[in-house]
Amino acid sequence: MKKLLALLLSAALVGLAANVAQAAEAQATEAKVLKVTGSASVQLPGQSGSVAVTEGMNLPVGSAITTGSDGDVEIQPMAGTITSVKKNSTVTLDELSVNKNSSGVVTKQTAQVTLKSGNVVSSLDPARKSINNYGVRTPKGVAAARGTVYGVGVNVTAGTSSVATLAGTVTFTTATGVAITVDIASGMVVGSDGAPTSVSLASLVAAETAAGGESPITAAIAAAVETVSNSVASGATSGDSAVSILAAVVNVASQANPAAASTFTAAAVTAVTSPTASLGTSGATNAAAAVTEAAVQGAVQGTIASGGSAEAAQAVTNAVTTSATTAATTSAASGGTAVSASAITSAAAAGAATGTTNGNAQSTGPDVAAPTVTTTTTTTTSAGTTTTTTPVVTPPTSTPITPVDPTVVSP
Repeated sequence: MKKLLALLLSAALVGLAANVAQAAEAQATEAKVLKVTGSASVQLPGQSGSVAVTEGMNLPVGSAITTGSDGDVEIQPMAGTITSVKKNSTVTLDELSVNKNSSGVVTKQTAQVTLKSGNVVSSLDPARKSINNYGVRTPKGVAAARGTVYGVGVNVTAGTSSVATLAGTVTFTTATGVAITVDIASGMVVGSDGAPTSVSLASLVAAETAAGGESPITAAIAAAVETVSNSVASGATSGDSAVSILAAVVNVASQANPAAASTFTAAAVTAVTSPTASLGTSGATNAAAAVTEAAVQGAVQGTIASGGSAEAAQAVTNAVTTSATTAATTSAASGGTAVSASAITSAAAAGAATGTTNGNAQSTGPDVAAPTVTTTTTTTTSAGTTTTTTPVVTPPTSTPITPVDPTVVSP
């Protein structure tokens, strides 16, 4: 009798182990098209021709996406991840799968894509970084991450690949097997000879500006801001985590390219105040303030750190603050959530103060005075109309946005 029970127990354990192993095996999934702008086509596996990419379409492994000169396709290759295929790009889906335990809980989700030409921007939910396995393959190596925002570019003509990290970290493994960590606010270009060069995003942007012509890092930074902003605006990502990621991305982008900070700010403020973002009045106000503070801080820090004058820092502060208030006003007029100008100007003042401190610490030149942010009040009385301009004082309770946000750093 004991032997029989032992045999039955052994058989049950073997069966349980087999079920667990089977449950742990990777199950094929498909990517979902979230948004399509402009011209884009896809060649599905087993098909000789291409068809237009449409919103809501499911794409299996082996699909090849090609965008035109005005094209942009956002896909969700796995839960919590958005891959934006930018204009003039070709991307193939190499692997899409999930692993689940015996209870049906996802223990791992995998997405691997190959960028043959052009640019892609990827945004990965940091809350899922323990199960994320994501990578973009290029002719020069693979850029992998778990919870971050980064752009990858392939210049076929020059024979180069590039990576720009705007939140968290990215690991780039070269074709020879060398693994290189690309930290937040850093970029890397792998030349035609396979040699990687890793420096700050600001240095790469400056070099591209000086050289003229194609600017893959600069384009990747702008595309990253656009991608994350679109995600928040559409409601695809929401809550404090989404706003935190957007603020971190805007901060790094503005620090790397202060000249474009006002453009980044407009996109971000418009996104968080969009009615489809569903943040509510309080949430939208806090979010608009957060991204404004992040943008001003980054722009001022980048300007001063690169040797810019007090006048240059003041100019970029004015441009970003004006851009934020204009975007908020325009969004409200179009049905978006109304945000008070005082919330934006107070945030800008906080960002200017912190950005100045950080910039002076990085600069080798003399310290630069912090830019001022002012508000204008118009009062009409029987004696006439009076306009008063008052400097905005940095709120003592302000919590500065820092380039390194621990909630979006990959392990």
